[in-house]
Amino acid sequence: MKPSLKRLFRERMCECLEKFEELCEIRVRSNKNLVVYTFGGRYVTDYIATQEDIDYILKIATSRSLYAVEESIKCGYISCDGGIRIGLSGEAVLDNGKLRSIKNINSLVIRIAKSVQNLPMEVLPIINNFDNTLILSPPFLGKTTLLREMTRRLSDKGNDILVIDERNEISATVDGKQNLDLGANTDVMVGVPKIACYEGAVRTMAPDIIVTDEIFGEREVDCLVDSVRSGVKVMATAHACNIDKFLLNKSYAPLKEIMANYLLLGDSVGAVKEVRYNCSV
Repeated sequence: MKPSLKRLFRERMCECLEKFEELCEIRVRSNKNLVVYTFGGRYVTDYIATQEDIDYILKIATSRSLYAVEESIKCGYISCDGGIRIGLSGEAVLDNGKLRSIKNINSLVIRIAKSVQNLPMEVLPIINNFDNTLILSPPFLGKTTLLREMTRRLSDKGNDILVIDERNEISATVDGKQNLDLGANTDVMVGVPKIACYEGAVRTMAPDIIVTDEIFGEREVDCLVDSVRSGVKVMATAHACNIDKFLLNKSYAPLKEIMANYLLLGDSVGAVKEVRYNCSV
């Protein structure tokens, strides 16, 4: 276990977690069994997490100051060194109907970002002759990891890339420092609502490619389509188990106008189940 991850846990929880290799996600719920996800599957441990465990993790992750990370808490997460993101659940604090903070936090989802150096062979033709690409997969099959490595390769080939990283899952940026390598020609916008970024990004950063993770809803799809019409290529991910069913959803149907390549992951982590080229784009 990497020191940046190990330092988050009290001794007994750490001993439990060190039994697992290739940790991807850890779910810590007060007075419930600790649940671990690895590349090999999901495991319910015998360890019963306590509120003291949760409070300790929060203390270390925030350098003993929840106030210092108040803005990210509004969005339901905290970012830590080493590409670690902690999702938060508890009691919402509202201000005029808007989420101002989360208190009495009693549940954490700790996600450990991964980098890979090897790409599936099916992806290489897309890297060599890039056009708008959508990566689809169910959860925990590596779409963000694949997106990250494709971004690095495209960037190192000389493409100016802007990563719109609203929830800090792609770059794992902490205090302005990217913890994961996204390439020599990549700029990153972290923590800003994606919808607010697209128009300004095209105008001010002049990227060759915009990269973003987990597109959601009609407004974001419209932003992607508008970006392509402005001459910028895009690469994005979304949750789906089937390409055709995904595109039948009216919210995502406009993507058929712009996406040249579809990658569907499945069967095992990082494995490409289907590649589809849209020759009409």
